[in-house]
This record gives sequence, structure tokens and C-alpha cells, in this order.
Amino acid sequence: MGEKKVLALVMFVMAYGLAVTTFIACQVPQTCNGYEPLFFQCVPYLVNPDLGFDPTPHCCEGATVALRRANNAQAIRNLCDCLVDAGPYLGFYPAKLVQLPIACKIGLSFSMDHCIYG
Repeated sequence: MGEKKVLALVMFVMAYGLAVTTFIACQVPQTCNGYEPLFFQCVPYLVNPDLGFDPTPHCCEGATVALRRANNAQAIRNLCDCLVDAGPYLGFYPAKLVQLPIACKIGLSFSMDHCIYG
């Protein structure tokens, strides 16, 4: 009997995860193509208003992959447009987006503050 409850819980969590992932993916504009690891791996960090809450190593790995794609002027514009357009819909705090590269010790060739706040 207990095994059925565990299996039901696991199936519920999987279905919920799929629904949330599909919902988030539908809200992401085209300029975000390639930056998905930032969104999917850092959601817990980016939606938490507590500036003392550190990103996980998994988040930092995804952020590193995504932010390194912003390696030329057009890619930086796309990233900034993506974050400014999609961030509010996904519930991301702008201050957390600005803080993410610092918290993950990712060196950038551009100002994330300027990217987010203009």
C-alpha cells in the first residue's frame, strides 16, 4: 500500500514539473534562445527576494553556460532584451539578475546592471 502512495507522489511531482516547465517555456521570447539554462536552473534563486539567498552550484553552472553565450554585441543585446522582457513574467527580481554573475563569480564583458536597468 505504501509503495502505491510513493509511486503516486513521484508521478504527481513529475507531472507538475512538466507542466511548470512547459508553462515557463511558452513565456520565453525568441531572444532567449540559448539562454534557457539560466532560466531553468536558477528559478529558485531568481524568484527569491532575499539577497542573502545564494544560488546553487547547479544554478551557477547554468548561468555560466548562458552568460558565456553573450560574447558579442548582438548576443549581449539579445540577452538583455530577453531578461528585460521575460524576467517580469517569470517573477524574476531584477536585483537578483544583477547579482547573479557576482554571486556565481562569472566575469562578464558587459554591465549586468546596465543590461537590466538600462
